[in-house]
Amino acid sequence: MLTGNDAQEARAIAEARGIFKSRGLPTIGEVGDEAAYSFIVLICTGERDVRASVLSKAKEAARRGQLPSDAVRYCEARIRLDDAIVQARGRAPTRPQLRDEIQRLFAADQAVRRQADFDFEKMMQVDREHAPIVSAIFERYGLPTYSMVGPEAASNFVTLVQHQSPELRHRVLPQLKAAVEAGHADPTQYANLYDRSQRDAGRVQLYGQNLECSPQSPTLHRAPIEDEANVNVRRATIGLVRLELYERVVIDTTSLTCGSAAQGK
Repeated sequence: MLTGNDAQEARAIAEARGIFKSRGLPTIGEVGDEAAYSFIVLICTGERDVRASVLSKAKEAARRGQLPSDAVRYCEARIRLDDAIVQARGRAPTRPQLRDEIQRLFAADQAVRRQADFDFEKMMQVDREHAPIVSAIFERYGLPTYSMVGPEAASNFVTLVQHQSPELRHRVLPQLKAAVEAGHADPTQYANLYDRSQRDAGRVQLYGQNLECSPQSPTLHRAPIEDEANVNVRRATIGLVRLELYERVVIDTTSLTCGSAAQGK
């Protein structure tokens, strides 16, 4: 995620691919750290056929100090995650009816969050209606994994959990961690849920996925982070872009305000 706009991002990826084919990877010395980083992130978000070549050249350039090392870590993580997703999509889910139910819930969840005339009370009403259903799914099946419902629905279920009670998030987290370690769930979703659960308990987050409000600020801003100096290394290792870039995209594209951010996307 770089732009928050799928069409714009697709055009940027295509342009980056063309640049790579014609002249290779732009280095820090040529374009600066941020642009060199963004280029690697873009092209490693694109088509699988070019990424192996990109990664090989990026590793060599990073060893020479010509490219940001966290960009290489990000690329490696995205390739691992995408490979797991491709493998999962090659198998029929064992719980197709559960997959369909999750997708219906997720569509309703996102509809109230993305509408132009955002209504905080309506969003809360939908979350309350979903609460017993989401909880019942977890009680009956445990965490829906890639093999059970496919990668998309598995990821969407975690988003649904994000919008429910701290108690449910706390109960889901250990199963999500185990699923990630087994390659059956998205590590970036684990980062989302872990950070949210940490903030539920009044503790600092680890990945910086939670943006919050305070009486001192009318806009979303960074919540406290453990070992913040190394947060981008941790983020890159699981396939998350740099915190500064993530914050910029969220703040620029979210429909939520500080009056409604508590149950946001």
